[in-house]
Amino acid sequence: MGLAALCVPSIARAESPKTNTAAAPQVTGAPGKGVTFDFGDPFSLRLRGRLQTRAVVHLPEEKAAQSTVSVGTARLSFEGHIHAPTLEYTLQLALGERDFRESARSPVLDAFVLWRAHRDLNVRVGQFFVPFDRVRTIRDGALQLVDRARPIAELALDRDVGVEIASDTLGGDHSPVGYHIGVFGGGGVHNVTPRDAGALVVARLELRPFGVFDDDTDSDLRRTPSPRLALGVGAAHNMSTSRTRSTTGPSFTLGTVDYSHVAADAVFKWAGFAAQAEWLWRHASGQALEGTAADGAEATEGTRGGSGYVGQASYVFETPFEIVARFARLMANDDAARSFVTDTRDRGQELGVGLNYYAHGHALKVQTAWTARSAPGLALDAADHTAQVALDVAF
Repeated sequence: MGLAALCVPSIARAESPKTNTAAAPQVTGAPGKGVTFDFGDPFSLRLRGRLQTRAVVHLPEEKAAQSTVSVGTARLSFEGHIHAPTLEYTLQLALGERDFRESARSPVLDAFVLWRAHRDLNVRVGQFFVPFDRVRTIRDGALQLVDRARPIAELALDRDVGVEIASDTLGGDHSPVGYHIGVFGGGGVHNVTPRDAGALVVARLELRPFGVFDDDTDSDLRRTPSPRLALGVGAAHNMSTSRTRSTTGPSFTLGTVDYSHVAADAVFKWAGFAAQAEWLWRHASGQALEGTAADGAEATEGTRGGSGYVGQASYVFETPFEIVARFARLMANDDAARSFVTDTRDRGQELGVGLNYYAHGHALKVQTAWTARSAPGLALDAADHTAQVALDVAF
């Protein structure tokens, strides 16, 4: 919804009775879109925010129930262009408790400049999601279920600092082919400890045979009138990373490891129905790191090679209520860290369902979800159960 334009008073020059009138910014705002101050080609600024309040009840097998109620996510975003509409910037700050993972010391989540040099060549520099797979790069505020599936959290690549070249329509405005190529530091975010020299290189190829669509959001809230499909494959190699999960997780203390990654994914939407599937694989250059601990004793740290897959489907009624179901599996390599092998064997399967109400799309929604994590099979009486209710507001 448009707001009244702000008027900037003219400034009189002392040396001349004439006055120059500065162009008045165009100010607009809408739920989920924030407030935009547009000064034309030289500059624009959009302010956005997001809050998520959630209540969680965790029911571990044969243990007492645990619960938390928190504002887990609180974010502010500053976006726009500088000098020309083709040169964009984004700064996203995370202020919620859940956003400060792994002893984060900075609230910066995204911080990059994007130059839309050509239809076939967009250049992005800074800190942002590594363009490896589809499910992980879907925005947090556009998710159907409150949390991502565990294989995504474990095996996908997170944000990192680097440079990317990309295009969604390579070779023509209606081309079905897109690509991403990037080189990153490999240490993820909030990791400034010096380590062995290394880098993360990544490449991704995408195909949208029926045309470009909103495959970077969950759900088919637009009730897409004709079928839409997006297919993607990605590969990456992280050289000399100190992170246990390549770009996330605690840091190794005994050295670094090389991780190789492969991903394949698909997104389908039509008439309120949405489905996505993804397969991920990670291989470590060595089974373990060996060395001497701080107390002088010999020590070993296991690496985390493994694979996993996720399948998710949903339907949005015109109300608009949505039902969604997920099935996921995480598996460790036999030679991975012993604790990782045991955990994935006992809790590597994930079954989840949800019921959502979209008052204003993803900008204002209420989500409910139930998740069971167990060993392979349908022994739900031997699973860890989690129930969640969340209010998600973007403004």
